[in-house]
Amino acid sequence: MTDARKPRPYVDPTQVDHNAPAAPTPSAEPAPAAWQQASHRPRTAARPRARVTSAPRKGYFGSHWRGEQSLVRSYWLNNFLVAAPLAFLLTGLMSWISVKGDSLQVSAIIMLVGFPLLLALDTWCIVGTWRAATTYLRDHGSVLWGWLARITLVLGALQLLASVLFGLLPNVGEYWQMARGIDPIGQAKFSFSADGRSLRLDGVIGMGDGERLRALLASEAARGLKRVELSSPGGRVREAEHMASAMKAHRHEARAVGTCASACTLVFLAGSPRQLAPEGQLGFHRASTGTYNPVFEELANQNLAKTYRELGLPESMIDTTLRTSARSMWFVPREELQAHALIAPSPRTLAIPMPPANASLADFDDALRMHPVWEALERRTEGTIAAVAQRMHEARAAGAADEDVQAAALPLLARQMPALISGTDAVLRRRYVQIVGDQLRALRTPPQPGARAACRDLLDGHLAARRLLPLDAQAHEAQWLLEVANSEPPRWLPKPPNAIELEVLTRSVGSSALGMLGRLWADAPAGGGAASCESVLAMLDRLPAQPPARRQLAERLLFQGRG
Repeated sequence: MTDARKPRPYVDPTQVDHNAPAAPTPSAEPAPAAWQQASHRPRTAARPRARVTSAPRKGYFGSHWRGEQSLVRSYWLNNFLVAAPLAFLLTGLMSWISVKGDSLQVSAIIMLVGFPLLLALDTWCIVGTWRAATTYLRDHGSVLWGWLARITLVLGALQLLASVLFGLLPNVGEYWQMARGIDPIGQAKFSFSADGRSLRLDGVIGMGDGERLRALLASEAARGLKRVELSSPGGRVREAEHMASAMKAHRHEARAVGTCASACTLVFLAGSPRQLAPEGQLGFHRASTGTYNPVFEELANQNLAKTYRELGLPESMIDTTLRTSARSMWFVPREELQAHALIAPSPRTLAIPMPPANASLADFDDALRMHPVWEALERRTEGTIAAVAQRMHEARAAGAADEDVQAAALPLLARQMPALISGTDAVLRRRYVQIVGDQLRALRTPPQPGARAACRDLLDGHLAARRLLPLDAQAHEAQWLLEVANSEPPRWLPKPPNAIELEVLTRSVGSSALGMLGRLWADAPAGGGAASCESVLAMLDRLPAQPPARRQLAERLLFQGRG
């Protein structure tokens, strides 16, 4: 047989070191493989591999946009110190244009040119900082600071979006018009009266109106100017402030002849003196910047309050103004304006403020038009004021005293009184019966024993007797005249009493009641044989006890004859 085992190598015994330790006897099992030996060794923790990044590309703006800069630099330098101030600058510019812009055209051009640039810069800041925050969080940065940065970026983006949606886009058309020198809200219309005594302002106060008013007040046409009449819903606050400065410089009278609201009130308060026409009213409310930014809204209203304060508006009215929304209006009652001495008090009687001794016909006409009763009578019967002014002017030219000048208006009023009394409703007629009763009682005591009582002259139609009436009695009659003149005219005139009405009157209060008060405004210089004051007062005292229908009939026939 053939031995297939591998032959052992030959070893020379003479070369063997017998003192050496014996070689280990090979075991029957083979040695473990290297990978098996390594599996029994203790493993060390794996080191994190460094993130392989490419070298930052050049360019500061590009590196920020890609988020390659640190979060500290991107947030605090690029976003916080650049983007946020620019956003506030943009909002402030819009507020300034709406409220305080001295040159709206230049401001509008700045807006149209600068807004796209500011928008692009803010977008660059916000997007780059957001990417830097993302990288910061991915590299195991502080979760707190990373998310705080993101939250503030979202708030900044919302502020920018609000400025675009509510500030720029709705007004871009207006900015374009203002850049071309056209105010989209319009401009005021100025017109001189025929005699050059009044300058009227109508419409919205717009761009350039402050300078226009200043030029008009300094022009040759304004040499005889006495007042500036206002009828405006408001407009640009800054332009109104320029108007107020011009008014204060020339010290012209301000008169609200219609609704004077919002910015118009600044012009009104700058006048000296100030008058509120019978149909005039003053309206106040908060200023609005149109930016929906509470900070700038508050700044604008603080400036408005300062301007009102300088013009003498009381603090209580300023507080109410600032509490009134810009979308509503607070119309101040005439009594409150008079209580704060902001306007002249309303006359209680028919008397007007006397013009100076050398007054012209226009002065009397103007004084009558400012009186609420005469103005109401003019609206009811056109030409009343012109006729009364002529009579009063003639009396003054003749050297009459002030009381006689005032009394010159009564004969013209006496011509209208019968129609006013008979043409009113039953309620107002009953009030006048009561007013007449009070007048008779006030004048029934003669000034001295044996003299004729003034109440007899009043019943006979002597207009001079009305000058003896107490102030309260004259005031009540003037108030009644105001209400009657402002009421609707009758659709038909009363007819003479028929036989049935006469019979009812005779059975209720007596036939003598017919026409008993018909001569009150007769303007008769001679006695007319009127009934005695006591008999008239006794009959008036019996009226309240009558049934409503009979009383109403009697009160109508008291001023009406048989026809």
